[in-house]
Amino acid sequence: MAWRRTALVACVLPLAATAAFGCELVLSEHRSERALTRLPLDPVRPAAQIAFTHSVLGTPVVDYYEWRVDGAGRWRAHMVQEHYEGDGYGLPNAAGPGERLVRDGEGWRLYLDRIVHPLVVLPLPSQFMRVVIGDHPAVLLGGLSDKSIDMRAENCLPQ
Repeated sequence: MAWRRTALVACVLPLAATAAFGCELVLSEHRSERALTRLPLDPVRPAAQIAFTHSVLGTPVVDYYEWRVDGAGRWRAHMVQEHYEGDGYGLPNAAGPGERLVRDGEGWRLYLDRIVHPLVVLPLPSQFMRVVIGDHPAVLLGGLSDKSIDMRAENCLPQ
């Protein structure tokens, strides 16, 4: 009977840990792995936006990400949309295979599904880079670190 209790505890503890921490976007310095912050994500559909000012054009850019489990059970960031104003300087000017580029007001919106793993950004001060999750206040990434920041989803529910 003791082995059954041990097996039950072994199965329940990981679930309790997931419930205790909840689905989060974990931010850490990329090279040192120094913990920076944890932000709550929707456990069923983890998603976030990275908004910044284009370094050359000075125009707004918003990248939309969703985290999904791959075939091996690992969470991977998928860039699913990019909204931007301006042309050139690293911005898409045409849709690739399976993508769609549409005019959106003064800018463009690119719909895509591109795995970005690891998701690492360098928050340059001039870009005012921030992460936005739902209705929560934006988190200024340059306020967390001046080094590259790794972003990953943890403790989310499998889809």
